[in-house]
Amino acid sequence: MRVFHQLFATAGLLSLLLFGLTHPANAQPRFIPLNVDYATFNNADNSQYVEVYISIRQNAISYTTADSGYVANFSAILDIRDGEGARQFAQEQPFLSRITDQQVITPANELRHVFQAELTPGNYEATATIRDNNTGAKGEYLLEIKVDGPDSTNVQLSDIQLAAGISKSASAGKFIKNGLQVVPNPSGVFHPAHPVLYYYLEAYQMAYDAEKSGSYTVRAEIENNAGEVVKSFPDKTSKKPGSSAVIVGGGNIITLPSGPHFLNIRFTDNESGETLLRRKRFSVYKPSQEQADRMSEMVTSLMASHYAKFSEEELDEEFAQLTYLASKTEKDVFKSLGTVESKVNFLVTFWQERDENRDTPANEFKIQYFQNLKYANAAFKTKRKAGWKTDRGRVFLVYGQPSDIERNPVGGTQRPYEVWTYNTLAGGSIFVFADLHGFGDYELLHSTYRNELSQPNWREQVGIENNLSQ
Repeated sequence: MRVFHQLFATAGLLSLLLFGLTHPANAQPRFIPLNVDYATFNNADNSQYVEVYISIRQNAISYTTADSGYVANFSAILDIRDGEGARQFAQEQPFLSRITDQQVITPANELRHVFQAELTPGNYEATATIRDNNTGAKGEYLLEIKVDGPDSTNVQLSDIQLAAGISKSASAGKFIKNGLQVVPNPSGVFHPAHPVLYYYLEAYQMAYDAEKSGSYTVRAEIENNAGEVVKSFPDKTSKKPGSSAVIVGGGNIITLPSGPHFLNIRFTDNESGETLLRRKRFSVYKPSQEQADRMSEMVTSLMASHYAKFSEEELDEEFAQLTYLASKTEKDVFKSLGTVESKVNFLVTFWQERDENRDTPANEFKIQYFQNLKYANAAFKTKRKAGWKTDRGRVFLVYGQPSDIERNPVGGTQRPYEVWTYNTLAGGSIFVFADLHGFGDYELLHSTYRNELSQPNWREQVGIENNLSQ
């Protein structure tokens, strides 16, 4: 059984406002709303295959108590039939979604999956189903799929896949293709929380000469529903890697008005002169001030309700874990508070002021901080300290995941030490930690980042020769 792919705060806000505000995080809805989309691509042998993308809101499924937290047990099902009603593809994929804290369940969190099916040219009808195996709740979506036949002489383009994000990846997985992780956005909705439209498609059978290489040009434009071009991206000319190519791109589209739009991708093979056009519909949603106010009120209410369950000791403990974020004034104010209610109000305000995007009910900053806190406690704990209280834990919580970690084990008179590199911190900074006393507690000895401890002679403490310039 697989763990369902999960990304935070990527659901369309229109769906969120229609459905998400009517169900609490642990509700058991009778119907599970889902988004479904598809794109066709060519195999290496020039046959076609179809990717069918499915996403659901995380709060649309139920979580039950488990030993290590909470778990949702559900299945994604896809059934594809041809024009005669004959089944051409059927697959059921069970999933487990595990969480340790129900705070991460919000209407804006989406769970995603992709099915891959090889189909011959023709028209098909697909039924995508999500079934909650804990409650029996279901959701269905009917989708018409068209698969064109291959053309052995001319340039071909795949369909456009809209994506919530595209990044390089050397790993394997359902969302990985051609060295890229392409996270699908089946809803086709973009909003202030996710203002960048990403697209992915492939070109096949280009005119190619290994000695001359050649090039192709991609022009991307956006039309409104009236057919007017409202945004153009710069033309991009690329060297041909062969007879096939991967085309990716995107841009910020949040300046567009709310409503439906069309992405037009015009591809030109500069050797053969062939030009092809692909179109994809998407929507932009920007909440009105009234809806934004409703969102803010809902977030405040949810967070206050969450902290209302805490004892005063638990509130004090949480604020202690935020010491790296809090200013001196905030620390002094919290220390002066004498009631549970005042501490609840303080923490609600504390997190709201750090919410980088208030157009979503999820406080992504808070979620990320506590995910980092959990990692720090697991990775850096010692017999004497919780992970977040160690020097490595502090640096991890304040500056995030380092770009590189150089680990140097003990050897001879040398103490074990680590060098963390942050490529984007002040143009490149290092942090040096060492276990000087043999108890597994790596102390910060030196950093090139301002306002951090600087000891250029740290190598002497570690027991190595001072032959480096860091």
